[in-house]
Amino acid sequence: VDWFETGGIFVAIFLSTFVSTLSEYGSETAFRKMQQEAGQSQCRVLRGGELKSIPSVDLVRGDVVILSGGEIVPADGIVIDGAGAVNQSALNGESAEVQKVVSSGVYCRNLHQKNLLFRGSIFISGECTMQVSRVGNETLYGEIAKQLQEEKRESPMRRRLNKFAKQISYIGYAAAILVALVYLFGAFVVSSHYNKTEIIRSLSTPSILFPALLHAFTLAITVVVVAVPEGLPMMIIVVLSSNMKRMLKDNVLVKKMVGIETAGSMNILFSDKTGTLTTGKMTVDHVVFGDGTVCKSILGIKKHPAHFRYLQLSAYYNTESRLSNSRVLGGNATDKAILSFFASEPSLSATIHRHMPFSSESRMEWVDITAEQRFVILKGAPEVLWPNVEYYLDKDGTQRPLHPKAEAELRRCWHESTSKGERIIMICMAKTCPQSKNQLPPLTFLALMSLKDKVRRDSGEAVAKLQNAGIQVVMITGDQEETAAAIATECGIYMPSSSQMVMTGAELSKMTDEEIGAILPRIRVVARALPSDKSRLVKIAQSQNLVVGMTGDGVNDAPSLKLADVGFSMGNGTEIAKEASDIVLLDGKMASIVNTVLYGRTIFHSIRKFITFQLMMNLSAVGVSLLGQYIGIETPITIMQMLWINIIMDTLGGLAFAGEPPLSSYLKEKPKNRDENILTGSMLHQILISGGYALAICACFLGLSYFRDIFMFDENPMIFYSSFFLLFIFCGLFNCFNVRTEALNPLLHIHRNATFVLIMAVIAIVQMFIVYFGGTLFRTHPLPFRFLVWILGLGFTVIPVEFVRKILYKLKKR
Repeated sequence: VDWFETGGIFVAIFLSTFVSTLSEYGSETAFRKMQQEAGQSQCRVLRGGELKSIPSVDLVRGDVVILSGGEIVPADGIVIDGAGAVNQSALNGESAEVQKVVSSGVYCRNLHQKNLLFRGSIFISGECTMQVSRVGNETLYGEIAKQLQEEKRESPMRRRLNKFAKQISYIGYAAAILVALVYLFGAFVVSSHYNKTEIIRSLSTPSILFPALLHAFTLAITVVVVAVPEGLPMMIIVVLSSNMKRMLKDNVLVKKMVGIETAGSMNILFSDKTGTLTTGKMTVDHVVFGDGTVCKSILGIKKHPAHFRYLQLSAYYNTESRLSNSRVLGGNATDKAILSFFASEPSLSATIHRHMPFSSESRMEWVDITAEQRFVILKGAPEVLWPNVEYYLDKDGTQRPLHPKAEAELRRCWHESTSKGERIIMICMAKTCPQSKNQLPPLTFLALMSLKDKVRRDSGEAVAKLQNAGIQVVMITGDQEETAAAIATECGIYMPSSSQMVMTGAELSKMTDEEIGAILPRIRVVARALPSDKSRLVKIAQSQNLVVGMTGDGVNDAPSLKLADVGFSMGNGTEIAKEASDIVLLDGKMASIVNTVLYGRTIFHSIRKFITFQLMMNLSAVGVSLLGQYIGIETPITIMQMLWINIIMDTLGGLAFAGEPPLSSYLKEKPKNRDENILTGSMLHQILISGGYALAICACFLGLSYFRDIFMFDENPMIFYSSFFLLFIFCGLFNCFNVRTEALNPLLHIHRNATFVLIMAVIAIVQMFIVYFGGTLFRTHPLPFRFLVWILGLGFTVIPVEFVRKILYKLKKR
């Protein structure tokens, strides 16, 4: 017996540790692979008068790096030659490109300084030479990494489990003491027929006293072993690790297992805009012609052949982007978006005489070309080109004077699109080349092109699901207030007509934490936000005992990702953001967060099912051990039988419930409070009624002469005890089906958890094997077939009893 118990404990510890280590190792390996791929990036550096390509990690101070469009800035440095546009969104969250040129100034932490480049930025267009000033942890990128040393607060699941462990321990110890005292009372008082002299004699006789005390102690320890769910940690690890594998198929990489369940408890989600709610790249949304016609597709533009020809020529020749094997390479975001829009159309042949690329000073770009005839195509900001527009091209391709009514309509379209956060580009043509920004020839208006970072198709649906799940979604962005509000409205995050609020970082800075906390439930958008705003909002939400989620992909997001209860980073985000997060969304979609919430809630439901099953079995086991003393059966369940029951409750039960499927109904529930007890009223009701009924059946079986006569108690007690042992196990098996769903049908969704069916079958088969071949080790004896039918029928009665209980409980709740 000691060997089996010791071996069982060793196996449980080994499985728990092994499964946990294996799961964490798998995720960590996948994450390190991503890091290694990122660390293999190369950069061009001038050393010893030669241009070399070296790994970015090998850069040192003083190195001179050559940068051109599409490359990532590998270190902090000063521009010493050339110029170009840089995207610094990884550092500040703002998608607007910044022009970098040679100018005076020394290295500092100002992202807006014209002559400074920072590690993690993307060089969009142009070419420059940079002298490295800081590398590694000394860079701004590295400085942010130092902020990630702060430990997270205790997760909701760990907090609840610690609370539950104390509660169940107290219950277990109380039950153990009670069972021991009841046994001793029976052994010394009842067996002495309440004779005081006989009781004192038994207590004073060592040969009677010490064996009784030892047996009472053994019973107490057995009850503690049964009552305390030592299999719960392993069950949680199994259910977390199995869901990690499922989630990876859904493009969700879980770095920290506890992050899954935390996501299910989330009350508020602070979401980045770019790449999460939106696609993360500029695209052409619609085109407006001079007569007010609006086209939202290539097919619509083709209905205007003259316009289509000029716009196509502009896309292919008035740009710094190039098309290679259907891929758009180089150029700024605007050039890429326009060329991508026309990429499916064959290129028109033309001869370029002169091309003037876009600059932040002129705010326009033009090309002098010949395509059947010679003309100039201009592309730029409407406010720069508009003053010189005198004509427009009508539907027939005829050049006509721009009349006031048409001008007013175009201005309305322009300002309406701008108010929605769209980028407006004007396309014009002329007969001669511009002399300068302020000396433009008379222009013929061709079109207004509206570009935007479009909201993902599934973002609105994902936001709605999160809100229905009781999760407040707040969009945090560096965009202007109008742009942010427009996108949030399109996603369904913000309703302008409601009491919901759009705040700016500047407004938040003027408020105290208490003031922000008071209006936090109404905040839906934070525009022009700084990285410090994100961390501050996380702390304020946590101070209100909320479970906080945060999404981000940039270096600036890393501190808030680490601080949040669950941090979501993007698969295409910076490595420092991924390292700070708990979960990596490989596809960067909001829909993946919905899946994570669903899996998290499924896990919590599975844990509750497992605990309910355990406590029902505990109630039956402890109750039978307790009542057995009065019935006249000292050990209704032997220690070896209890060990097998413990294996069913802990190991096999945990594995069975670990495979429970995620149900969409879980997303209609409200988030669980961070301090909510694991045990609920519904669980206790089920434990007491169904578990109590199973106990009642077992007690009646042991005590009533009716069952003793049927199962040959007087003729062969071993058959009676074997029958009782089988009944106890089958009551537990059928209750296992009852516990797995709150629906009236115990087989609902059973096809989605094949593991459950397999484990139930294994338990039944092993139990039959123990009954027929366990012998003296398990105190069993082979049973006649008619007894098996009796036991199966008695055990099955827990199904209709639970059916009635569920109906009555639902009616009571209503």
